[in-house]
Amino acid sequence: MTAPCGRTGLCGAGSLLAVIAAVAVGAGCARHAEPAPTQPEPVPEDVEAQVHTFCSACHPYPAPDTFPRAHWRTEVDRAFGFFEASKLPLKPPQREQVVRHYEDRAPADYPALPVTPPSDPGVRFERVSYPPPPGPRVWISHVQAVRLPPPGVTDPAAVAREPVTLIACDMSEGRILALRPADPAPAWKVLAKARNPAHIEVVDLDRDGITDLLVADLGSFLPTDRVLGSVIWLRGKPDGTFESVPLLSFVGRVADVRAADFYGRGKLDLVVGVFGLYEAGEILLLENQTTDWAKPQFARHVLDPRHGTIHVPVTDLNGDGKPDFVALISQEHETVVAFLNEGGGAFRKKALYSAPHPGWGSSGIELTDVNGDGRTDVLYTNGDTLDAPHLWKPFHGVQWLENKGDLNFEHHRIADMYGAHRAVAAPITGKPLPDVLAVSFLPSVKFPDRDSRRPDAITLFEQVSPGQFRRHCLTVGSCDAVTCCAADLYGTGRTDLVIGNFGAPSTDAPVTIWKNLGK
Repeated sequence: MTAPCGRTGLCGAGSLLAVIAAVAVGAGCARHAEPAPTQPEPVPEDVEAQVHTFCSACHPYPAPDTFPRAHWRTEVDRAFGFFEASKLPLKPPQREQVVRHYEDRAPADYPALPVTPPSDPGVRFERVSYPPPPGPRVWISHVQAVRLPPPGVTDPAAVAREPVTLIACDMSEGRILALRPADPAPAWKVLAKARNPAHIEVVDLDRDGITDLLVADLGSFLPTDRVLGSVIWLRGKPDGTFESVPLLSFVGRVADVRAADFYGRGKLDLVVGVFGLYEAGEILLLENQTTDWAKPQFARHVLDPRHGTIHVPVTDLNGDGKPDFVALISQEHETVVAFLNEGGGAFRKKALYSAPHPGWGSSGIELTDVNGDGRTDVLYTNGDTLDAPHLWKPFHGVQWLENKGDLNFEHHRIADMYGAHRAVAAPITGKPLPDVLAVSFLPSVKFPDRDSRRPDAITLFEQVSPGQFRRHCLTVGSCDAVTCCAADLYGTGRTDLVIGNFGAPSTDAPVTIWKNLGK
């Protein structure tokens, strides 16, 4: 089912029906004079209630201030296009009355966010980068800092002594890249290839003592409802290389995959976030039924039919010893949902947060203890800018859902930030409480005025007391990252920053490392 709203997801596109309608209305006929302008018919008093009912059939009602006035006609046309395709048994309001409902109430433009004044974060950084392997410009969709022990090394203490490795997904060439920053001569190498890798999970799936990788593969760089997505198991081999084994194919674009023993049988099952686009998309549980790892078998179960899932991180949220997971479902849904493991493959859903409107632009979540109270919170960004119209949206930003206990979460805004795409928590400034690192994505081709507007590109939020943050803008303007991470890369005891490069015109390096030099 597609929804009747105009909100799209990771990459949007206008309604073809709306375009056809606009052309038909605007063409006119050369043999007849234009009719004299007439006064618009008055809007019935009950149209607001009709609009609320119509829009709320599939998602929260979008308030008029969701878009500036000049964009509402296009959004309404797009909404009616989705509605007509959905075949929902609803009687819609008159289109022109809906347009006037929004235009009469919408602001002329969004208010501009204030410019962040310079400030001292209390630590110094040195920027370091390394060129990529030969190939086109990189588009890094995910980067993380992990320890990849040699095959057969499983003792936790031995693993902890291994140097940190950066693993990155390059969507331009479908490459899984790896780099050890502490090596004498660090250099990126290609571990494996996929079509359009969106996320990597490090795990020993077959429990053979050799580290494997799980790849969430979109299957298409551009948005589509074609079933091109897949889950790929990069099976670690004794010689340190990886064998590519497909575990799931012919689904919508897969944005995330995580592993846990959801059934309690001693095997790792998989939860898969299938983003899709408008129609393809769901959350799947892949039940591990493998008896021979030469022929892995997973049974597919649909846990949620909604499209738009971005992340599905795993945790034991209620402390019952069974792994749960939290899903960020975007598109018109814009909600954070806990899936609580009730055993036997059954999950109970509990919404932890629902955004104010369907154009919120959710972009990522991270499960972490934000305020240091020992409970798992949700760090959350909304700043998706790949939808048309490409506007400077002041409601984009960084927030967290505080775990108050008993599955109750309280929403806190950290800061507004144009294009906020990813945030992570780590003790960056060396204090006991974690700080928050956030990056934004505002591509210059869609935001040609970004140099003059100087939006925050990389921002450090120093946590000065539990839940209270001081903002430090590290760079402005070059908003070319959709991913970041933070870790002690060099064994100095200080947390370094890693910023992904998603097609930045200024560098060909996969990531830029901000080496933490301390105070």
